[in-house]
Amino acid sequence: MATNTHARARKRTSEAHPEALIAEPVYYKRQKTKKRGKRKKKYTKGTKGWQKLGDGINRAEYRSTNGLAKGFRTFVKRNRKSARKKRDGMVRYSLRDASRGFADGFKEFGRAPGEVARRIPTRTVRGLFRVFSPFGG
Repeated sequence: MATNTHARARKRTSEAHPEALIAEPVYYKRQKTKKRGKRKKKYTKGTKGWQKLGDGINRAEYRSTNGLAKGFRTFVKRNRKSARKKRDGMVRYSLRDASRGFADGFKEFGRAPGEVARRIPTRTVRGLFRVFSPFGG
């Protein structure tokens, strides 16, 4: 009969071993490092508004092209699935697949104007509204 030789080795004891160099456990506390957050953007005097507007326009362009690509991707994927499932499914269900593609595309595309609007401060809009207001606000 074989005996379990590892049974004694697995048992944890609080007794210090005579051959151990360190009798007590050593605890190490890490020093907290300074977290580097997002750095603040710096602008040349008088160009901050224009640069922010340009950034918003760039993001809006990205969203619109991304939305278009997403819509086409959805259309192609669903169209292939329809063709695989039914005979002439590509033709029969193309309108339904196209509508789903448009829906997915415009979901992303619809967020594009918000990217530009978010970059324009309300103070600027309020000032322009006062200038062009017929009531002389």
